[in-house]
Amino acid sequence: MRFKFPTGKYYWIFLVLYIVLILALVQAEKGNANANIKSISDGLWYSVVTLTTVGYGDFYPITPIGRALGLIVIFSSLGVLGFLIGNFTNIIQNRMEKKKKGFFGTDFSNHFVIIGWDDFAKNVADQIINAHSKIAIITDNNDDLEHIKELYSDDQVFVLFADYKNMETLTKVNISDSNSVFINFPDDTKSLIYVINIKKHYDVNVVVALQTSELKETFHSVGVTHIISKNDITSKMVASYIFEPDVALFTEDLMETSVNEDDFDISEYKIIEANPYIDMDYMNVFIDLKKKYDSILLGITKIDNNKRVLIKNPSNGVKIEYNDYIILISNSDSQKKIEKDFGIKEGVIN
Repeated sequence: MRFKFPTGKYYWIFLVLYIVLILALVQAEKGNANANIKSISDGLWYSVVTLTTVGYGDFYPITPIGRALGLIVIFSSLGVLGFLIGNFTNIIQNRMEKKKKGFFGTDFSNHFVIIGWDDFAKNVADQIINAHSKIAIITDNNDDLEHIKELYSDDQVFVLFADYKNMETLTKVNISDSNSVFINFPDDTKSLIYVINIKKHYDVNVVVALQTSELKETFHSVGVTHIISKNDITSKMVASYIFEPDVALFTEDLMETSVNEDDFDISEYKIIEANPYIDMDYMNVFIDLKKKYDSILLGITKIDNNKRVLIKNPSNGVKIEYNDYIILISNSDSQKKIEKDFGIKEGVIN
């Protein structure tokens, strides 16, 4: 019959019996004048040396009872060693698994949160990463977790494996310090319920991609910042390709984040105190941007009572002011120069 080491809670009983065995060994040895194991510290040292298989030989039992108990200690040490190594290994593995699933959270700030993962979310994430921004992704699918880990580096993307119903887990993606939250569920009703719940717990900008446009007003009424209907966008692009294919190609190209130096895209920059165009007339800024950066100014967004007001092709007399956002077309090379001179990266900054 093969001996089987105790497992689970029985390990602790086994460990207590092992300590009692050592105490019994000391008791059996200390009455002999020639014994070298005479105290509890001697017995513990003997057990440790035996446990680690070092075997210095400085302490050993000499009495018949002591040797019998010592033999049991030797074999029992294998179980104790297995217990210690097994538990230490489990602790390391559990910690690594928790870290992999994002249970320790992230310190990302001014980042973007994507809740719900699929091919559409991947395309959105790729565009955000190309703009050199960070993302926190929440998924309840372990296969998606593995896939996301393979696609992106940890310094770009943080992934959390969590139950969507648990609003408290959103603190792990540092949602309160995020730029905006993109909710991407395949069912509009599920998205609506999630928006209502998330708005109860967090004051965040929410973007939702709907399957249809029928619930747009409902989503606006519960506090969604931006609502995109996948069908509306698709139908508009298809119609544009049919009616004005060159316009469609140009629009699609501008919607993508520029990667190569000759790629153009539309971007927006917040006007901070370091911006050289503060208090300048819109038309003068338009001309200077074209000359200096080969970029085209398209419009300006002003913040009015915490609401964003987009002004397309402003009239004469409109000035660029602190906390405004200017929208322009530029290539990758120009964007680098603009970001350096403006003292800020593209995108909305909270």
